[in-house]
Amino acid sequence: MLRFNSLTIEDFGPFKEKQTIDFTNENGVTFIWGDNGRGKTTLLKIFRYALYGRFQNRNGAPVDYTTLPNRESRKEERYGFSVKLCMTCDGVPYELTRQFQVRPGVGIPQTNNDYQPHMFLKQGTTFLPLDEAEHILKTIMPEQVARFFLFDGELLQEYEELLADDTEAGIKIKTSIEEILGVPVLTNGATDTDVVLDAYRKAKNKAAQKDSKTQQTASHIEVAEAKLEEHTIELERMQGLLTEEKAHLVRIEDELRENDHICTLLGEIKTMKGVIADKNMQQETLLSNIVEETKEAWKALVGARVEAVLSGLQEQLNDFEEKENAQKVAKRFLDGMKAAAAQKHCEICGQDVRDEFVERLVLRIQNAETEFGDLSVEELVALRALRARCATLESMRHFTSKDKLKYFEQELDRTIVSISDNERRLKVLEGDVKKYGEIGEISDRIQIKTREHSDCVSKINNLEEGRRAEQDIIGDTKKLLKSLYEILDKASKGAEMEAAKQKVDLCEQIHAIFEEGIASYRDKLKADVERDATELFRKISSDPDYARLKINDNYGLSIIHTSGDTVPMRSAGYEHIVALSLIGALHKNAPLRGPIIMDSPFGRLDPTHKAKITSALPHMSEQIVLLAYTSEIDEQEARRTLGASLKKEYRLTRQTSYHTCIEAQSI
Repeated sequence: MLRFNSLTIEDFGPFKEKQTIDFTNENGVTFIWGDNGRGKTTLLKIFRYALYGRFQNRNGAPVDYTTLPNRESRKEERYGFSVKLCMTCDGVPYELTRQFQVRPGVGIPQTNNDYQPHMFLKQGTTFLPLDEAEHILKTIMPEQVARFFLFDGELLQEYEELLADDTEAGIKIKTSIEEILGVPVLTNGATDTDVVLDAYRKAKNKAAQKDSKTQQTASHIEVAEAKLEEHTIELERMQGLLTEEKAHLVRIEDELRENDHICTLLGEIKTMKGVIADKNMQQETLLSNIVEETKEAWKALVGARVEAVLSGLQEQLNDFEEKENAQKVAKRFLDGMKAAAAQKHCEICGQDVRDEFVERLVLRIQNAETEFGDLSVEELVALRALRARCATLESMRHFTSKDKLKYFEQELDRTIVSISDNERRLKVLEGDVKKYGEIGEISDRIQIKTREHSDCVSKINNLEEGRRAEQDIIGDTKKLLKSLYEILDKASKGAEMEAAKQKVDLCEQIHAIFEEGIASYRDKLKADVERDATELFRKISSDPDYARLKINDNYGLSIIHTSGDTVPMRSAGYEHIVALSLIGALHKNAPLRGPIIMDSPFGRLDPTHKAKITSALPHMSEQIVLLAYTSEIDEQEARRTLGASLKKEYRLTRQTSYHTCIEAQSI
């Protein structure tokens, strides 16, 4: 059983100076809380760095070590960093220290070569030689199984690859699963037996060549074995090249993704420049409006006096206009009455006017002309004068000068602030781009990487095709050898041949035992993993209709409904739950037991499943360390759910942008 006791970090990433996390010697759970960007993922990588001496990004690509020292420490001329991991394995205490120190003679390190790595492993009170230290570290926690002990919760979806056949990622995970479950103990035995069997077969073939009856068959076998060896070597070479090219492809794609980010930044810069240009035009327009409005600002000063005079004149004007309007109406009426008297017919009502009413109508017209006479000459002159004065005063009225100026000034203030904000953002974007070089250089680099990507994909396809061809040849050659061996066995005679045949037969039987043992052991492991994963899944799942999990040959787990059907298209959240169930089951059945350290394990889950997984954590491993961001899970609920199983709590708190402090929390 491997247990981490403490981790001490000095000037590494966001962790300035020397800081220590104590995990205690008790079984249970340790929570390390922190907001995004405070260093949780870096902590997970620090564990990996301590154990294996490498610091990689999420895609497995190496990281430039000059970026790892704490930035504030660099300003204080401390350019190195170190990690010390104290642990016990099967009761034996170990103290593992890794340091990156500046090489003698180097002032400010600029490249990885400016650093000198050191590793020390102390067993008890004794420092071990480097070779022995490296051997012990490989046995404590082999890197092939690290994915089941140190993992990023956001990458759990990769376990879905186990449900598909023959995917590169699925094969890699399956190999790691069998590594942690101890299958290589048997497979290595089968491989060693196969080597001995090959030697016995060659000895048997040499004996057969001494007999004229079997000499020809033996010669065919020798040719076939040479062919088999040749194509086996070629297959291994192709597989090695294929692995290298695929790793190269991952690195290229990482760089292309980085270039995609740069292109996005360039697009944002272009957009931001356009926004700033529009805002500048808007600012110029507002300034022009303010200038124009200010030219007539004097009108607002005389506006009150103009309003008072204009009001008095308007009353006089109204009197004259009312009289003028009344005369116009009366004139239209009198004209109509005169026409009716003259024609003895009223156009308004459409009736004739009798003679006795004509005289009365003429008299009424005469009286009306006297009552509604035209305006006098003096009145017409006064009316025209009033209208002219009112028009002049109207032109001097300025009701909105103050309001307009206030509006324009407010808009101008907002525009200036917006321009300032956008210019700051533009400066940040341009600074981000400058980290990657000039625009022309970036464009050339993208073109080169795009061509490299195309060439790499072409090489991989060619190697895949060549590998399949080699596998076909090897398969056919093995079939030929089998038939030749059968012919040789039937024709072979003599003591030497018999002795050689017995060795081959015995070795074949041993090899068959190993093969059968591997198959039986795998079947048992799959049954045990399926059972224990189902048990953990039931504790976590909130759906009562999900009855169990079913394992396939790749150790992929499917959800089985109570109806017996496989649940299709399961959600990302349930994919997460199934992966955690598999990891818990692997730990329960693995010969190698150790701590589980998870970064952001709850991100995809609803509150119910978060609570259920929290309660199931103590069943997954004796020691659990969770790196959780604030609000990923309710802290009080987690404490209540875990109870006495919660042993330690730490919080990553911001001191500055480049300095995170690891603070112990009271439980």
